[in-house]
Amino acid sequence: MRRVVAFVPARCGSKSIPLKNIKLFYGQPLIAWCLNALEASREISDVIVSTDCDDIAQTMESLDLAKVKIFRRSPEFAGDTASTEDAIM
Repeated sequence: MRRVVAFVPARCGSKSIPLKNIKLFYGQPLIAWCLNALEASREISDVIVSTDCDDIAQTMESLDLAKVKIFRRSPEFAGDTASTEDAIM
């Protein structure tokens, strides 16, 4: 079986809406919409969420999704000037 990994960057420090990834949107945290879709995909084998945030990590853990794994991003790669490529590396 071919392994396909999805990468989801989710940092705490949104300037416009703090903690937007865990704000409720139609009854679920915003990030849940993305993660549930990836979990349901037959094409995706693993989902890595890169976060610097305990609140986001706890929300993801509460979703109890089998494919989703948390990667704890260091603060130096979670600031306003950090790129998605920084988060991946």
